[in-house]
Order: sequence, then C-alpha cells, then structure tokens
Amino acid sequence: MIRPQDSDTGGKPSLNSKKLSEWFEREVIKATKGNVSASQEHYYEAMEAQTEREAFYHLSKAIALDSSNTDAWLMFMNHLPPQNADEEIEVLRKLVVRAEEALGKNAFTEFAGHFWGFHETRPYMRVRAALADALHRAGQIESSMLEVEAMLVLNPGDNQGLRYRQICCCLALSKMSAASAMFARYDDEVDSNMVFAWAWVLERFLSGNISEAAEALTVAQSQNAFASAYLLGHRKIPKHLPDSYALRSREEAMCFAGDLQLAWGAHPAAQKWLVTMLPKK
Repeated sequence: MIRPQDSDTGGKPSLNSKKLSEWFEREVIKATKGNVSASQEHYYEAMEAQTEREAFYHLSKAIALDSSNTDAWLMFMNHLPPQNADEEIEVLRKLVVRAEEALGKNAFTEFAGHFWGFHETRPYMRVRAALADALHRAGQIESSMLEVEAMLVLNPGDNQGLRYRQICCCLALSKMSAASAMFARYDDEVDSNMVFAWAWVLERFLSGNISEAAEALTVAQSQNAFASAYLLGHRKIPKHLPDSYALRSREEAMCFAGDLQLAWGAHPAAQKWLVTMLPKK
C-alpha cells in the first residue's frame, strides 16, 4: 500500500506510471468488496482534506478497505504527478471494466437512457469520462469520441456536459453526419449555448451554406462575443481555467476555448472567412 510517508516531501508519493500500474494490479487482483461504507467515509474525508498528506492517507485507506472503490482510485490518480499517457489510459480502461463488473450487466439495460439518474451508476460514468478525457489529451480523438458516444446513449441528458467537446470533435474530424445527429439530438442548444452556437456557424460553413453561416454568426456572437478571439488563436488559452463563469463572459469563452479551437483550427478556410465577417477594430 502506498502511504503518505512514502513521499520525501510529505506531499505526493514518487509513483511513476509503471509503479501505478503494478500497484493497481496488486490491489485489484484481490477483487475485494470489503467494507464499502468505511471505504466511502475515507473517500469523503479525502475530498475535504486540507493537505496532500491527509488526502493520500484517506485515499489509501479507502482502497485498502474496498479495492473496488472506483471514485477513490480516480481521485488518487488525479492527485498524482502527470503519468505516462499510455499507462494512464491502460489503468483507466481497467478501472472502467471493474466499474462495469460492479454494476452488473442488467444495469446497462435497466438504467439505459437515464443512467446518471441512479447513484450507483455514477462512479462508472465518472471513470469512463476520465478515460475519454485521457484519450483526448493523448491525441486519440476518435477513440475518445467512441467512449463519449456510448455514454450519451446511456444518458442522453448528458449531466456531465460531454456533448460540448463531442460536437467540436465531430467538426474537427469533418464527421458531418455525426455532427448533424448531435445538432438534432440537442436541437435547443444553438440558441442557448455558446459552444453549440459557434459550432453551428462552422457546420453551416462546412456544409456550403454561407448565408446561413452568416446568420448563425449573429446568434453565436450574442451567445459569447469573446469566443472568436480564442478560436482564431488571437488570444492564448490560459493554463489554469476559471473555476466558474457567468454566461456570455470572457471566462466562459476561456473554459470552452480549447474544444472550439480544435474544431475551427482544423478548417483554415473557415477561420479566414470568419475574420472577414467580424467587426473591424
């Protein structure tokens, strides 16, 4: 078991990707359900911990008491220094499998369509979202999209907000049929959400409907006028994103800039057209 004192500084333990994978295998191979309630208590204590030492203590206790505690594993990984992408993905895939086994096959038919509405499904959904994010960061965009699409089938209401990155990825990879399906599935988002509004402008342009793209641009600017500077690369996306934002604010634009920049950056002709359409300063 990794203990807080394994760190020379009293903070994060020196656990590289290989050690993480090996430790995961040792703990998970036990397949112990253990003391679930006590494990969860330590997990909640870790959430409220004031120091790294305290957080690692409670997380290691949570995993020792119940090695199937997906949320504890996920939080533990989030506290670690950056890991090798491939090994991080490997561990997350194994965690997804363990979470799926813990739910049982019946859950995927019984709860399908309203998955997030049942508390027992949420650790699975959180770790699968973490896998999708890790794949995305590793540049495995299509693999990430497959994970998200499966999650949107289970939970079309998308309480986790996965649809915003998904629509941008569809457009970045010119998957126009998939993009059309997303716009149809979330048909009220263009008029109420900045990501879908700016994505719709790009979709109309790529579909050759330039006049409709111009009309859509008016809506997108009303949703968030700060977004264009980021998706055109005129402003740098800050390393540390805001913890919260108000609608139509610069902070909102920052939070979604990476995904929008991915979509628009894949289509230089669309960016050039947008520059001609924006008000001259």
